Amino acid sequence: MWRTPISFVVPVLLVVELLNPGKAFANEGDDAWKLRAEFIDGGLASAVHIERAILAYQRSYQDDPSSLEVRWKLLRAQHFLVDFSNATDERKDVVAQEAIELTEASIQSLAPQGDDSINRAQLYFWSAIAWGVRAQRVGLLTAAREGAATRMQEYAEVSRSIDATVEQGGALRLLSRLHASLPRIPILTGWVDRRKALEFAEASIAVDSEHLGNKLVLALAILERVPERRAEAESIIQELVKIEPSREFRAEEIAIRKQARDQRLAFQEQVD
Repeated sequence: MWRTPISFVVPVLLVVELLNPGKAFANEGDDAWKLRAEFIDGGLASAVHIERAILAYQRSYQDDPSSLEVRWKLLRAQHFLVDFSNATDERKDVVAQEAIELTEASIQSLAPQGDDSINRAQLYFWSAIAWGVRAQRVGLLTAAREGAATRMQEYAEVSRSIDATVEQGGALRLLSRLHASLPRIPILTGWVDRRKALEFAEASIAVDSEHLGNKLVLALAILERVPERRAEAESIIQELVKIEPSREFRAEEIAIRKQARDQRLAFQEQVD
């Protein structure tokens, strides 16, 4: 059988990249994303690789603004920089605002119905997260007044209605914490229902029972809503305190472990 020589294949691949630079930039972004937590200092990732990912995704987006995949991956990278990297506060403010602008431009441009379900679900999820980052930086009450809370809830609901398994139940985790922690203001956040915090947390566990974020959200929901199951929640927290972060989600799982340790400290203070 005749085989294509490598000397012929390589130039063809280069031509493909020249004809589709957006795809090449997207691949570069994916490569940088995989290295996002290669260097950790004080629990935070060096911003070097995530900045590379953001730049590559931005270039890919400029080349192909219609790509939903590039948009949500850019939003995901922007979120990582703000929440898990050692970038300066000034840089984080800029990136958080850029994420909001990308989110709203993306949502407004979506057709009412789309056939790219997984990428649509991802885009809605990371758009909700972008508004969550905004809420963390301005405070929950201000976020509620600005409408950020409602956008988070609406986008997360759309994401889960399309595909609840996105990010191992990410929309369910977010909805659980929104119902648990947001102030209930009749006109602004009248949809908040404390009872749904546990419902969504348990739904996320049904999607992926081994996901550390799902476990943490379930433990928090139990502690807040079901005192008779406190021993179960404390057991989960103790498990999370002892985790060895994985290579793939190193920075994220370090953050989960820290939250668990903070919660364990709160247990001890209550006893004292």
